[in-house]
Amino acid sequence: MGPNKCKCFPGFTGKTCNQDLNECGLKPRPCEHRCMNTHGSYKCYCLNGYMLMPDGTCASSRTCAMVNCQYGCEKVKEEVQCLCPSAGLQLGPNGRTCVDIDECSTGRAVCSFNRRCVNTFGSYYCKCQLGYELKYISGHYDCVDVNECVANTHRCNLHAECLNTDGSFKCKCKQGYQGSGFDCTVPQGKEAAAFGPLLAQRKVPVSRPEQEVDCSFSRGVCDWKQDTNDDFDWNPADRDRGDGYYMAVPAFVGHKKDTGRLKLLLNDLKPKSSYCLIFSYRLAGERVGKLRVFLANKKTAPVWEENKGKDERWRTGKVEIFQGAETTNTITFESERGKGKTGEIGVDNVILVSGLCREET
Repeated sequence: MGPNKCKCFPGFTGKTCNQDLNECGLKPRPCEHRCMNTHGSYKCYCLNGYMLMPDGTCASSRTCAMVNCQYGCEKVKEEVQCLCPSAGLQLGPNGRTCVDIDECSTGRAVCSFNRRCVNTFGSYYCKCQLGYELKYISGHYDCVDVNECVANTHRCNLHAECLNTDGSFKCKCKQGYQGSGFDCTVPQGKEAAAFGPLLAQRKVPVSRPEQEVDCSFSRGVCDWKQDTNDDFDWNPADRDRGDGYYMAVPAFVGHKKDTGRLKLLLNDLKPKSSYCLIFSYRLAGERVGKLRVFLANKKTAPVWEENKGKDERWRTGKVEIFQGAETTNTITFESERGKGKTGEIGVDNVILVSGLCREET
């Protein structure tokens, strides 16, 4: 209708005009007696004892009262017949009440190739197929493909690449991993059993005083798992400079105090000495929430915690992990939802370095 001003077609409402308008709830009501809402329209019908007239009004009829119709009656060739207010309804066996016709299962419905039929009482409508969404393009509404890879609604493994397809998506394990794309593992024989062999595999001199393992998400060799008993998952997010991704939780995910946990499994990484966990993090946004680090053998309290996001800058976190009689086999990054509605909590560049943490690390 004008710049940034839209007007929906009759029978529809909403920001993108893709919601059915319930005309029966409008004031004044469009029907004299009773109203039946349909997708994009409505139907009028009369109380028992009344006859529906061509102009939509209801006229008293003694013959209708005698027949006792559910939705009023009409005269057909001087004979009184009960009436159904929609073509999607038909008279039941008793000739007085109306029953629904399932247009979707009977083949009466006509929907385009990228839409599916949804039956309603007395009618039906065509909805976008799964993997498509309704958008207004080139002067009309159409169902267009949803890019699950960009929208982060795919279910690909952390070590897999998402490939968008028409109406769906595919997952392909990254180089060095094998599996279905939903599950990706390092081939047997190539897993890092200790820091030393891993360094040899990465062609880093073993004589180097500091041995390290790269557990970053897009290039690392470690095993990460989403916790299935929390409130929400962490999701991959593209880096600003475009190389790889980090893991993040948007501020609007879940409700206040909800938590999401991402676990770094250390079953195949067993250093003989203590080591330093180094990672990049940011809490971007006002009152975005909290980020904590837990060790599996210390469940009572986090070993690291931050709840203030001054700006969107990335900062460095460090945790010393001491190997003693009880070996730590899991490191958990936990995000807790705050009051804020914008921003995110992010983690990136996770590294394990043998020895104690040093200021210049």
